Amino acid sequence: MDQVKKWTLYLMFLVAGFATGIGSIGLFPQFWLQYGMTGLGIYLIFLVVLTYVAILETERVMKSGYYFVELYKKVAQKPAMILAILVVVTLFLSYYAANTMLALIAPIVGTGTAGRLIAKALMLGIAFLVLTRAKEKTFAIMAGGSIFFVIAVFVTMVAFKVQIPNNAAFLGMAKHMITTTHPVSLAMIKAAAEKAVYGVGLGFGFYLMLGSFINERFNAKVIVGTGIFIQLLIGIMSTITIVYSIAPATPARLIEYVYGGDEAAIKLMGDLPTILAHYPVLLALIALSVFFAGVTSLLPTSEVGLQIIESLTGVGRVKAATYLLGSAFLIGIFDSPPSIAEATLKAVVVATFFTAIFELYPVIASKEKPSPLVLTVAGIAIAVFLIGGLYAFYNVFRAGGVYIASGLLAAIIILFGLFGDRFVSREAT
Repeated sequence: MDQVKKWTLYLMFLVAGFATGIGSIGLFPQFWLQYGMTGLGIYLIFLVVLTYVAILETERVMKSGYYFVELYKKVAQKPAMILAILVVVTLFLSYYAANTMLALIAPIVGTGTAGRLIAKALMLGIAFLVLTRAKEKTFAIMAGGSIFFVIAVFVTMVAFKVQIPNNAAFLGMAKHMITTTHPVSLAMIKAAAEKAVYGVGLGFGFYLMLGSFINERFNAKVIVGTGIFIQLLIGIMSTITIVYSIAPATPARLIEYVYGGDEAAIKLMGDLPTILAHYPVLLALIALSVFFAGVTSLLPTSEVGLQIIESLTGVGRVKAATYLLGSAFLIGIFDSPPSIAEATLKAVVVATFFTAIFELYPVIASKEKPSPLVLTVAGIAIAVFLIGGLYAFYNVFRAGGVYIASGLLAAIIILFGLFGDRFVSREAT
């Protein structure tokens, strides 16, 4: 196998691993069970549109001849946008590192403040070693981890299907929920669009970085398109796994999970040790799948932040990793209490709808006039991001309490990305 074919395979799995987060294991199955085939169909439409957006971003950087940070600094002259993306990446790493490691060590350290801080330190330490010691093999290690993750998800699905007794009534109800059709509603469209945004992973600059890594010998459509398709297959396999994991409980537990929103999905993951108490091997397999779902998203996202810092400051890779992951850990000291951690996550969720527009900006701001197709797809995507972002703002402010801080933090990040260029030093531009 020549180098281009080998790296094409690696990068397809790298995209799949990045796009498949921990939420894909618990939230995509919940969405599909709630909205059936109608919801899945709408989700696929949004997924295709946003996958094309990711391809456009990758190709824009690949063909520009510029490094992706340089597009913001020298071409678009919007350095504040890439800095806003960096802030979102750092906040995401602070929250996500803890959740990733807790998939393995929660039974030992718990899920409280101390447990989250310990888990965060361990995961960020592992990320630091991979990013700084692997050197030119970093991308190969990330891709290899993604390949292992896909295998783990498949093995987990098969193991659950083989070992969990077939409960005809329970499984029949789940099958009906998956295959039924529903009237299209605004709630369904909103949920489908939201899941598609998460399913592609826009807003973190990953596809811009990917475009800087490859050249015109590579086919961005094949790499990104296949990677997102693998992510979809992982979501389907995860749905089967989740349904069988609830089977030892009751049909009522399935209903609670399906219609209980994000909180019910999180609660289910916490309840699995009890539900699967008689299936320790299955419990270990699903914990391993969740862990690698986290790792394969966390490492590429860390790489994006590291490369932004390298480009903006001119420091070496080790210092850039120290600045990035050190900042994530310092934030983690304050956001390790579960309620604060949840508020941090809400801020990231709100902000990424808008940093997804920042990520798309180099495509629509190109000196070469975009084609009507590109403009149409970009317009649809921006509408999705704006509506989703405004609705996310509405939800956090409506929730009140600590979540008001989430909305304010997200607003500061977004406003800085839009209007902060005047505050960025000349050295950064």
